Amino acid sequence: MLLKILSAAHVPLDELPSRSGAEVATELAGRALLRYVAATGVHENSHPGPTFVTPTAYTSSELNSYLALPRPDLLRDHAIWIDPSRVDTILGPRWVHLGSGIEYVLPNGYTSDAVIEPGWAVQIR
Repeated sequence: MLLKILSAAHVPLDELPSRSGAEVATELAGRALLRYVAATGVHENSHPGPTFVTPTAYTSSELNSYLALPRPDLLRDHAIWIDPSRVDTILGPRWVHLGSGIEYVLPNGYTSDAVIEPGWAVQIR
């Protein structure tokens, strides 16, 4: 569904397409964006700076190979579900560098009103 608009993994952030969250929400046809966090981030309900997210649900054992996350030793077993229509600006999508997944970047992070109920991270399996 995103193949026609995906940027290559090597495209720098400042060259990725910038769009409104409403545009990305339409493109994703109602799917959420997921931010994977460790247990210590379960109660994170906003993030003020650049944030990497994906529309794809993964198990915690798949995350490092698909998303090439920093600190592969840190178990991320929770996901924060973010409503893209409630985010002001979204960059991407692009292929993950050194991974095989898809990522979007929220250059200004996200606010608590963008977090889908229950309003905090839920455990993934």
